[in-house]
Amino acid sequence: MRVFLTMAANRAVDEYAIKTCGIPGSVLMQNAGDAVLQQLVDYGYLVNSPKVMVLAGHGNNGGDGFVIAAGLSKMGTSVSVISTATPDELKGDALTHFNKMNDLNVPFDTWKDSDDQRSHILTADIIVDALLGTGISGTIRSPYDVLINIANQSQARRIAVDVPSGVTGDAGEILEPCIQAELTVSMGFGKQGCLFEPARSRSGSVIPVDIGFPVDSLNHVEGEVLKQNEGDDYPASKYSRLSHTHKYSAGKVFIIAGSRGFSGAAILSASAALRSGAGLVRLALPQSLASIAESHSLETVVDYVLETEDQGIAFSALDDLKKGCEWSDAVVIGPGLGRHPETMEIVSYLVQYIKQPLVIDADALFALSDNPSILKSRPGPSILTPHAGEFKRLINRLDDYSPTWQDAKKFSQEYGVSLLLKGAPSLIASPSGEITVNSTGYAGMATAGSGDVLSGVIASLWSQWRDEPDILNFAMYIHGKAAELKRVSKGVLGLIASDIVEALPLALKEYGELPD
Repeated sequence: MRVFLTMAANRAVDEYAIKTCGIPGSVLMQNAGDAVLQQLVDYGYLVNSPKVMVLAGHGNNGGDGFVIAAGLSKMGTSVSVISTATPDELKGDALTHFNKMNDLNVPFDTWKDSDDQRSHILTADIIVDALLGTGISGTIRSPYDVLINIANQSQARRIAVDVPSGVTGDAGEILEPCIQAELTVSMGFGKQGCLFEPARSRSGSVIPVDIGFPVDSLNHVEGEVLKQNEGDDYPASKYSRLSHTHKYSAGKVFIIAGSRGFSGAAILSASAALRSGAGLVRLALPQSLASIAESHSLETVVDYVLETEDQGIAFSALDDLKKGCEWSDAVVIGPGLGRHPETMEIVSYLVQYIKQPLVIDADALFALSDNPSILKSRPGPSILTPHAGEFKRLINRLDDYSPTWQDAKKFSQEYGVSLLLKGAPSLIASPSGEITVNSTGYAGMATAGSGDVLSGVIASLWSQWRDEPDILNFAMYIHGKAAELKRVSKGVLGLIASDIVEALPLALKEYGELPD
């Protein structure tokens, strides 16, 4: 997991390393520049002999830029530097590394806003943003505003050092103008602001890199720690299937879903559960709609349950639903369920009855919104999967408020449930207070049914690896990964939920085998 700290905590880590542990700042700066250089190599930025322009500020961020320029020069890459400071204005570690760069005769110029300088920026292949660090506030003053605007006008690929210049807060706040980066290389730990909008869209891919901070750094800083998952967190060896597994031991999922006009939500959830490896999936649908599911998903076992006059699930179906829950290893309730009073009463009852792992989504969340305290009566583990609008209803905020990870954490701890707040990015708050931010997915997932697919994926994987502590984070990751696998063929606008279902086998292809 990648660790993301507040801006203040990141600065405290730096101070602890230098003042308490005695690590020279010049060494950390050298390590930082070298780490950025390594990322440029690893991500293929330096193929085809690009022209690189380093934009350097007065402080330590500019010093990182000098290290990067020196390293590029040693590699034989065409590089030049434009700085907001004259050599006489530099001091400390930045001056040390300027002198090392200068010894290599790297072309250096102090910003004068000349036509020639503007042309060099606009015609660069790569721009390294080493202008401003994590300590900015107020407004972007001259000449930084001019340089940022010119850099953003360039067709160059823009790489930010630590944070894009203009990112200023822990909740994704930015100042204008702000560098539009495609890669941000963050020193030691990520900066929380880069995880959230609008800074998230300005930061591109964010890669925290080791620059030699002490291993106990996190013990000496204050503030919340957020974690972002990545593929290495989910090795295939953790998700294997025994050779003698059969359909009854490979995970049994029971889904309570569907109403008139929304049978598709139920089918998507069931199909996703099957495509995620569940051995058996049963889908409880209102009896007049159940044949639709049978015709669309041959592998789903369909329960025809008693219905209300408007083709929702009736309270008289409760006994059959209880039997299905008892049969299962994990339960989903909510996709397309409808909001008939009898159906809402069923949700309230089953939430307090079901002992199996329970995924609560969509209309089931609506049923809880008047009395979320019944979650405290849950006899088994739960995850709620609201989008922002559904979550606002749960926390009684129906204005234009944008829910935060802090809200998710508070809710999760208060009610003893896991909560997956869907968005860009999605995140999971656990009852222990841990926050995991998802690294997969893209804007194409903003499509009807994507959440129904997610519910099926979670229940399926949870039914198979119930005791795996990271299973919910894994399910969130796989859902986004499956969507990403369709991006090349479907783009952003053409992706639909069934495309995600189709890609699940490929997203999970490496899993399930016995470890070597």
